[in-house]
Amino acid sequence: MSQKINKLQCLTMAAFSLASFGVLGQAIVNIEDLRREGQVGFFANITASLDASRGNRDRDFSSIQLRFDNNSDETESFLILQESKRKSNGKPIDNSTFMHGRYVFIGDNLINWEIFAQYSENPFRNYNKRSVLGGGIRYELTPTARFGAGILQEDEVNLANQSKTTERLGFYLHNAFEIAENIYLQPTIYFQPSLNDFENDYKASMILALNFKVNEDFIIEMQYSSSHDSDPPLLAEKADESISTRFSYDLSRLWKD
Repeated sequence: MSQKINKLQCLTMAAFSLASFGVLGQAIVNIEDLRREGQVGFFANITASLDASRGNRDRDFSSIQLRFDNNSDETESFLILQESKRKSNGKPIDNSTFMHGRYVFIGDNLINWEIFAQYSENPFRNYNKRSVLGGGIRYELTPTARFGAGILQEDEVNLANQSKTTERLGFYLHNAFEIAENIYLQPTIYFQPSLNDFENDYKASMILALNFKVNEDFIIEMQYSSSHDSDPPLLAEKADESISTRFSYDLSRLWKD
């Protein structure tokens, strides 16, 4: 049995290595994947992604993400900071910035209450700025599955500096499956319809993450995402897909040992 697991781990590592050089889309931050639910204390984590292609045109995409968690028995909070860059033939094309903060009140009966704020600048997806403020509940369906529902206000500014404000409902479903020793599949589905135009203005995405836990501190993740925006920013497509490889290291042990 252990030989089969080792072979699967080797194949997974090879797939991660190959994926790092075939990525055209940007890495998408998935809030659910890196939660430290039930862990008390202060934690810090760094995640990096590097994608490249060579041929008629050299392309490079790099991303670095910092995450800080501060948890107690009554509350959990975290802050995500991410910076991404894209180059073509050695020349910078675009930079993107992402920030997300969330505060969780741990309640009874498997229900937690959350408030969150998010800000991003992302020319990769044809908008200058996007900010989100909202709150809701998160419910424990099973020991590994979570369901979330809430309401949010979204403010977007496209590349032509046209602004749009939308109030949305927000729903998500997340689960985690251990498919082999130290290898986890984590699917997440998001759906955000407009309060004023439920049928014609909505955003939906599906994220599949395959995590390989090298040790207690180091995780390699291969992530595929598919998203749909029924009313996208100017010049943007309704559908978008991306695949990325990320390397995540837990910095907390540096000051705990």
